Amino acid sequence: MEKKVLLAVTLSIVVILVYPIILAKINPDLANQTQKSQLIQKQVVVEKNIDNTTKETELVNELPSSAITANLTTDQYVFDLTNIGGSISRILIKDSKRKSDITIVTKAINLAGILSVEGKGMLSGMSLQPFIIYKDTKTFLLENKDLKLEKNISFLKDKYGLDTVIKITNKTTQNQDLTFDITVASNISKSEMAEARYIELDIHYKDGTTKKLTGNKLLENNKLYKNDIEWIALKNKYYSIIAKPNFDSKGVFIKNIAKEPTIGFIIEDDKIAPGNVKEYKINFFIGPMEIKELEKIDSSFTKALNFGFLTSISLILLSILQFFYSIFHNYGVSILLLTICINLFLYPLTFKSLKSMQKLQELQPHIEKIRQENKDNPTRLNKEIMELYRRYKVNPMGGCLPMVLQMPVFIALYNTLSRSVELKNSPFLWIKDLSMPDAFFPLGFSIPFLGSAINLLPILMIGAMILQQKISQSTTGSSQSEQQRLIANIMPIMFGFIFYSLPSGLVLYWLTSTLVTSSMQFFMFKKTT
Repeated sequence: MEKKVLLAVTLSIVVILVYPIILAKINPDLANQTQKSQLIQKQVVVEKNIDNTTKETELVNELPSSAITANLTTDQYVFDLTNIGGSISRILIKDSKRKSDITIVTKAINLAGILSVEGKGMLSGMSLQPFIIYKDTKTFLLENKDLKLEKNISFLKDKYGLDTVIKITNKTTQNQDLTFDITVASNISKSEMAEARYIELDIHYKDGTTKKLTGNKLLENNKLYKNDIEWIALKNKYYSIIAKPNFDSKGVFIKNIAKEPTIGFIIEDDKIAPGNVKEYKINFFIGPMEIKELEKIDSSFTKALNFGFLTSISLILLSILQFFYSIFHNYGVSILLLTICINLFLYPLTFKSLKSMQKLQELQPHIEKIRQENKDNPTRLNKEIMELYRRYKVNPMGGCLPMVLQMPVFIALYNTLSRSVELKNSPFLWIKDLSMPDAFFPLGFSIPFLGSAINLLPILMIGAMILQQKISQSTTGSSQSEQQRLIANIMPIMFGFIFYSLPSGLVLYWLTSTLVTSSMQFFMFKKTT
């Protein structure tokens, strides 16, 4: 029975940790399928493929030599603005909490430029036209005989946000149809380790539903028609660009420009009378995906936080982690305390599992005797073993079921520690960044499977798991077969291999949890002997 338990737990952990990575490589479109199953689509999103024949404007990936670039610096950002298309070509986020500057958007020009406008009729070719950049560097202006097109940017004090407005003035003597696209996000950074698989587009509707697109779906030219859009978000692992329109958008467009996803709002069949001005306002959040920072701009933006299909549990764990951080101001200490709390919370299940495994081990001599006596009669063998379980009131699944019930907590915690921006650049002891492997001893060269540094935490974790096995054998008095010993010896090595390149915050949790469980087991059975 112990062999089956070990195999069940091992396979569960392997599936949890390795499956998303493999799936993202084999078929990125299915990488977030478990998340999609949560969504209740109340309305149909009509998808319309854009002609894959790339337009001339989409091929342009360089600015002309005559282009003018202006720099705009605030407490939260550094923006590069270009007059060609009148758009934002680069966004650097000043992440003071993590003491680092993150270039979240770069080389976003022409159609990919943030606030770029491209449409039909009098708005045709706007993404390639030269605008005037005002001296305050917060306003773009283009004016000809047919229209006046003005774009204004207003930054929000002490917030990772900005308000923008696009004003279109009809200078003709006739009513004009306005059909155009506004680019709101593109070229999002994927510089973090394995970050490409986290890049995602969220379209959140006013009815509470959310459509998510990942992988190759973000590199297909497409138009998703459905109005009542509340906001759209382009996200990587830790940061996001969220845009909320105050106008009725017909849908969202996706374009593959220079092999990078570009997204924005679709405006169709809008009317503007002669001499009139139309305004299109968009509120942006551009920053780290922290609950408090998101709430500063709009409370609904917190729905952009995604920790997989157990997001609700992950958010609870994250709030506990932040509570400990508010007291101790160190996320390493907070992870240790969170781990202890989780183990105390799960103690009844752990106790039940360990007691059940002890009873099963005590019955092993009887089971072995029954097997020898009935080796030629499988039916009687099973009947005798089940009768033995009934007589001693032992549930053969008693050791496995509590472990299965603990798995949702582990999955949620894995996602929390893997995706929380709070851990980025957070130090603990020798660890410089809890969101990365601990890199205890840099090698100066790279070794296959190990990388360019020796990570100490996974090695300590292997030692802790071996110690846990020794304690388990001594407290339960179990005698293992050759096959069981082989599994027991391989399991710590396999876990160490799986965890070796994972974020050190997650490895710290597993190491601490192993030590806490071993201590519980030791003292639990010491009292009974």
